[in-house]
Amino acid sequence: MIRYDIRGDASWLTLDRPEKKNALHLDGWRALRDGLDRAAEDSRVAVLTGVEDVFCAGDDIALIDEAETADDVETLTDCLYDVFFGIESLDIPVIAAVNGLAYGGGCELVAACDLAVAVEDATFALPETTIGAYPPYAVERVAETVGKKRLMELALTGDPIDADRAATWGLVNRVVPAGQLAETTTQFVESIANSPRRSTRLTKQYAAVGAADPAARDRIRGAFQQIRADDECRAATKRFFER
Repeated sequence: MIRYDIRGDASWLTLDRPEKKNALHLDGWRALRDGLDRAAEDSRVAVLTGVEDVFCAGDDIALIDEAETADDVETLTDCLYDVFFGIESLDIPVIAAVNGLAYGGGCELVAACDLAVAVEDATFALPETTIGAYPPYAVERVAETVGKKRLMELALTGDPIDADRAATWGLVNRVVPAGQLAETTTQFVESIANSPRRSTRLTKQYAAVGAADPAARDRIRGAFQQIRADDECRAATKRFFER
């Protein structure tokens, strides 16, 4: 589900679940967190990407549908929290090499990364509200990147935006032709690797001051508990499986 390989100064983590558009279940999110921790030991930079023409469709919707009890919600929210906020607190920079669709948790992964390069036909969306859920990391952090009104457009409508708009909004740094994705990402890696480790680590650390808000986990968990107890939200999730 998560392929790991080292290329020069970077550890590349490739989401490899094409039959589910690289959507992640709990095991996938945990493997991603483990891979990021490994990358911090092995390399100067971590790169996240996906297989084929999809970056990540986010959570496997079964995750949301199966979160019925308080314990289920706690497990799910803790797992997501550990990945998104874990990226922010990782000792090394993390780059999203967005090779295609980035929806839901996939869009939130892009937002969590320190840098992002996207192919021209990449699209970004936060469709959680349309299936009776909500984007936990986005409502905590993404407004700081794109602005509240833009976050509300993404999160309340669920409508996708293209790569150029994502760049204008500040969600990605560069938009490139598909054939230049790896090259441009590698250029970022090489530039970062030219600087001392301590300099890059401290720069990232102080840019993320306040990221690990101890109250965030409880807010996310509480919101999920309310959603899973709501009949209308649960019905919306069920309708997703009936499409």
